[in-house]
Amino acid sequence: MMTRTVRTIGAALCLGAVLTGCTSTRGGGTASAGPGGSIDEAVSRCIASTLVGAGVGALLGAAVGGGRRAGVGAAIGAGVGGLACTVLTALDAQDKQRIRNAQIAAAATNRPQYLAYQGADGAQRAITVRPQPAPAQAAAGTPDRICRAMDTQATINGTGSAELPQQLVCRTPGGDWLPA
Repeated sequence: MMTRTVRTIGAALCLGAVLTGCTSTRGGGTASAGPGGSIDEAVSRCIASTLVGAGVGALLGAAVGGGRRAGVGAAIGAGVGGLACTVLTALDAQDKQRIRNAQIAAAATNRPQYLAYQGADGAQRAITVRPQPAPAQAAAGTPDRICRAMDTQATINGTGSAELPQQLVCRTPGGDWLPA
């Protein structure tokens, strides 16, 4: 028979494994058109992961606590599932535009871009954009187009941090760089 501590640790590990898969905000290399489209997709996914985290947490809490801990498990699961949501939902239109501009600059120079500024809400923000070392696959039908995949991380007030979906930025025939 398992002890209560072993069951609790096992449940926590299972919850962590399940939520790690649910809370990923990494994209598939493409993004919606327009500034911040991929960020909006990430917000939708993190809200879903919060709900999944609450459900899994409730089930595990009920299993570990003999039915009496479902509420506590749901709260913990929602907290873990929604960790990145705190940062992503705090990004406003100005933040999304700054991120987009940093992604374009990183693609054009093939060098990381670092931003630190105070947002409209008064909170300090830090944005890091890193181009992937190898050129990315161009969109279908444009094999001669140069593209770079950007990894972006946003931090608010030095505590909450979120990985944004990977953004593909491509060079146009006119020489400009734009998100794909």
